[in-house]
Amino acid sequence: MWALTGRASNFQPDIEHWIEGVEVDWKVGSEGIRVQFQARDGRPTGSILDVHPGGYSHEIGTFDGPEQFEGVMGSVMMARMRLEQIPVWTNDREVRHTWPAYSSALAVRANALDPVVGNVTTIGVRMLQMFVGTDWAPAVAASTTALRGVLSRRAAVQQEASTVGEAVRGARASAQIQVDDLTAKLAALPEGTPDVQQMLGSATRVSELAREVYGLEQRLLSETEALDTIDAQLRAAKARQHTLLEDARLSKFFHRMKPTVCPRCASPVTEEQQAAEEDNHECSLCTKDLNLNVYEGEVHESDSQAEADGPNDGDEDGDEESSPVDSIDALESALAAAKQSIQNLRSQLEEKVAERDQAKTKDSHSAESLAAAAERRAVELELARARGALDALAQPTVSEQEDPADLKVAAVLKTANEVVSGWVKDGQMPLLGQISADIETLAVSFGADSLRDVRLRGNGQLDVAKGGQPATYSKLTAGEKLRVKIATAIALIKHGYVSGVGRHPGMLVLDSPAAEELPESDLATMVEALQAVAREADMQIFVATRNAGPLVELLPEENRRVAVDDAYVW
Repeated sequence: MWALTGRASNFQPDIEHWIEGVEVDWKVGSEGIRVQFQARDGRPTGSILDVHPGGYSHEIGTFDGPEQFEGVMGSVMMARMRLEQIPVWTNDREVRHTWPAYSSALAVRANALDPVVGNVTTIGVRMLQMFVGTDWAPAVAASTTALRGVLSRRAAVQQEASTVGEAVRGARASAQIQVDDLTAKLAALPEGTPDVQQMLGSATRVSELAREVYGLEQRLLSETEALDTIDAQLRAAKARQHTLLEDARLSKFFHRMKPTVCPRCASPVTEEQQAAEEDNHECSLCTKDLNLNVYEGEVHESDSQAEADGPNDGDEDGDEESSPVDSIDALESALAAAKQSIQNLRSQLEEKVAERDQAKTKDSHSAESLAAAAERRAVELELARARGALDALAQPTVSEQEDPADLKVAAVLKTANEVVSGWVKDGQMPLLGQISADIETLAVSFGADSLRDVRLRGNGQLDVAKGGQPATYSKLTAGEKLRVKIATAIALIKHGYVSGVGRHPGMLVLDSPAAEELPESDLATMVEALQAVAREADMQIFVATRNAGPLVELLPEENRRVAVDDAYVW
């Protein structure tokens, strides 16, 4: 079948590895065809030869790969068997079935039983019409495909028009919503144009006031630092005055004391020594001179000041240091003046800050007005564009009008299809009745004895009564399907080929007919029926089965190949 159809079967990997070369001779009418190729890893490479009776041959096609092999075999076989391509409209495009589709009907496999005619579901009706031999079958296929193509294009145009119309309506609604939103937004914005000169003056005034505020802040910082310095100096002066006062008090206290013994050696102080302190101003212990004049006066302390006089330390020509009391007075005056200056600066700073903030508020209002004007301008432009878009979409949507030319073509194709379909039906109905009767007889003889009233319809559907109940081919068991499918193939070959009106190629391959629990007696009946058809139609029928008993009994030795024990068939 690989050499005949050009399409490889689904070989098992080990079998595919075994096949190295293939050479098969065919007879198409009186013409001999030889197909020879090498197969490496399932890839065929070879040629097709036209073999003449004299023994010589010439090449009519070459191929390298499965796609080329299938195409070359199709061109060779379709032309020689005068078979037309079968056009079928599938989904959204036209598909033309060629030789592989025809050749699939040449084999009946137990694992591929649908549909009842051929092995391609979408072209079951076309295959039936072709094999029955109805004259107008190709015209029906062509007109049906063309009509479906026109209707499909019309449906696509209508769908596109509907989609475009919906899209336009949706876009128009969106554009209207955008226009309404922008109009409302524009109405909420303030009108008018801000005074640019006034805005510049406000900005300049804000800048000037900011500089003045900065200057006052710097002066306030400097005055605050000076105030801190004066305050520190005042505290230091008061601390020094306090220290001098304490020293004077201690000195006066100790000078009024009269020592009686030396604190070092405990020697008693004599009266003469004590008298020397008062007369000669000498210490009664160390005989040093005592400066008692500084202590003659009393140390006085008032609520506001403390007085203390100290010695000049013997610097007769030096300037006397200023009194601590004078320093404190000066520092307190300076402190009061600094505090007053700071208070004045703070007052000025508060006024300037307030003036600056007011100017900034005015300037911010101007900036807001400018921003609002810019936003209004942007919204106006956007609104103009939205209105333009809405105006463009205001045109009527694409209408779903029919193309007059397509309507005429569709009408002609529909009429032609109806006419030729009627002719096909009229021509094939008598044959279908006879074929249906033969299918029933053969299927019952093959062991499907529960099937009655078999009726093969022109649409490729097969109705049957099973156990007295109506059923269809698709509802049968796998064993019943196998018997009915083989019976159908035999009936089609018999009526189409023998009568000279059918287009069946004249070869049938039955692959594993006993796989579906087919008893030997039923297999023998099937083989006998196939022999009868082969004699009447002068055709070739191949039966491949592991149950070789009936074949050995019914077929002559030259017509069978049987592998015994571990022998090979080929």
